[in-house]
Amino acid sequence: MLKHKFRAVFVLLAFSFGTTNAQLSLLKEIESNSGNSLIAKNISIAEQQMLIDSLISIGEDYEDYFDEFDEDEYPASYLYSGEWDNSTLNPYQVGITSLPDSFVVRCSDFFPPTENVVTSEYGPRWGRFHAGIDLRVKVGDTIRSAFDGKVRITKTGMGRKGYGHFVVVRHDNGLETLYGHLSKFLVKPDQIVKAGEVIALGGNTGRSTGPHLHFEMRFLGNAFNPRRMIDFDNFVVYNDTYTIKKQETFSEFTAYLNSPARYYNVKKGDTLSKIAKNNRTTVDKLQKLNRLSSSSIIRPGQRIRIF
Repeated sequence: MLKHKFRAVFVLLAFSFGTTNAQLSLLKEIESNSGNSLIAKNISIAEQQMLIDSLISIGEDYEDYFDEFDEDEYPASYLYSGEWDNSTLNPYQVGITSLPDSFVVRCSDFFPPTENVVTSEYGPRWGRFHAGIDLRVKVGDTIRSAFDGKVRITKTGMGRKGYGHFVVVRHDNGLETLYGHLSKFLVKPDQIVKAGEVIALGGNTGRSTGPHLHFEMRFLGNAFNPRRMIDFDNFVVYNDTYTIKKQETFSEFTAYLNSPARYYNVKKGDTLSKIAKNNRTTVDKLQKLNRLSSSSIIRPGQRIRIF
């Protein structure tokens, strides 16, 4: 399969030049040029938008040419370089600074995973970063795929840690979505799903204080705030497309990473448990940050690092 740095250029050339045999030859020549430096981020947002709205008009010759890119087998393979891993949450290891400057996501087929109250937002929480949005559910509530795509992971969590039972779906539009704390899977890895198709049942597995759905949206392994795309009051997307912009879309997380350490001055009567509760963190986190053991004593005036 072609890597995404070629496919974006191919589609743009196909739309711009028409469906002549000469242009087909040109596309194949570009494909064979492994040293070509053109990549998706060099195509303007306006051009990407034009491509998305106009793909249906590309000639049959090009449809035949792109048959080898089986998107049913590997959705968005042009973006993920054909990589498909059924066990690792983020096998891509692409840092935010290495992402395309912008990428247009088609989201007109969006279907809400569940229509319930948001109970926790994306962002810093309890001394760590909460990479998704939590939605209230009851154990056994149906959870649906947000977009068309293919199931990449169904994983059973162990004990009261992490996501518990969770599903990851790779979508045709280039995103991946994660559904956590589930009670039961209704799909299996490599299964093709449609937007709105039931994929699991809500639950209370993993690190969870009560039944809820933890919902993440990821681009090349990097989670961003679902509220940037979705109106959770009405459970619809704001627009038929959303443009991921590296410096804007991931700004909350980069700000968190770059935030200075925060400290607290211990007062009389304070305990690690009390300090942790008041600062939405955990005793374990405070102990690790301050190199304290379970037998350590804290005293008034002592400076404790919160994060």
